[in-house]
Amino acid sequence: MKKLYILLFISMTIFSTTNGQFTKIGGGLGFTTGFPFHQQTWDYNKSGKFDVSFKGIYELNLPIHISPSFAYFLPHISKQADMKTIVSSMMFDLNGHYVFNSLDRFEFYGLAGLDILLAWKKETFTGSPASKERDNALGLNLGAGTYMKITEQLDLYVEAKYVFSKYHQFMLNAGVLLNLQWLSKNENPDI
Repeated sequence: MKKLYILLFISMTIFSTTNGQFTKIGGGLGFTTGFPFHQQTWDYNKSGKFDVSFKGIYELNLPIHISPSFAYFLPHISKQADMKTIVSSMMFDLNGHYVFNSLDRFEFYGLAGLDILLAWKKETFTGSPASKERDNALGLNLGAGTYMKITEQLDLYVEAKYVFSKYHQFMLNAGVLLNLQWLSKNENPDI
C-alpha cells in the first residue's frame, strides 16, 4: 500500500508543477496473458485474462503526455471436486507517452511507466472456512499505442504493453477517449 501512496504523491507533484492539462479521458476493454498467483502454475491458480480499464491523458506539451490508468481484471473462477478458487486482481499505471508523429487523424506513441498490481486469491473447501491470500507487485511497463480520431469529440485508442514485474504479462487494450478540449471549446466558444 505504501507503493500506491508514493505513486499517487509523485503523480500529483508532477501534475501540479506543470502547465499541462487533462485532454482526454475514457475507458475500454482488454486482453492479457495473465499470471500465475505466487508463481504457482496450477490451472486453478491463474489470473483472469480480460480487463475493464479507465485512463486519462495529461498533455504536458506536444510530444510528451502522462497517462494514469486503472484496470480491473475479471476474476478467474475454478471449481474442482471440493474446492472453489477465485483469483482477482487490479492494476494502477502511470505511463509516459512520447508521441512520434501527430497526423490529422492519427497519433502514434511509445510508452514507458510504473505499474502497481494488487492480486488476491480466495479458496473455499467444502465444509471449511475460506482461506484468503493477498499479494502485490511493483513493475515497469513498455509498449506502444495509437489514437485514431473518430469524431471531434471521440478518439479510439489501441495500446499494447508488456509489464515487467514479479507477475510478467502482456496486455492489449482498446477503447474510446472523450476529448475534453472539444467540451471546453463548446462551453466557451471564445477559446
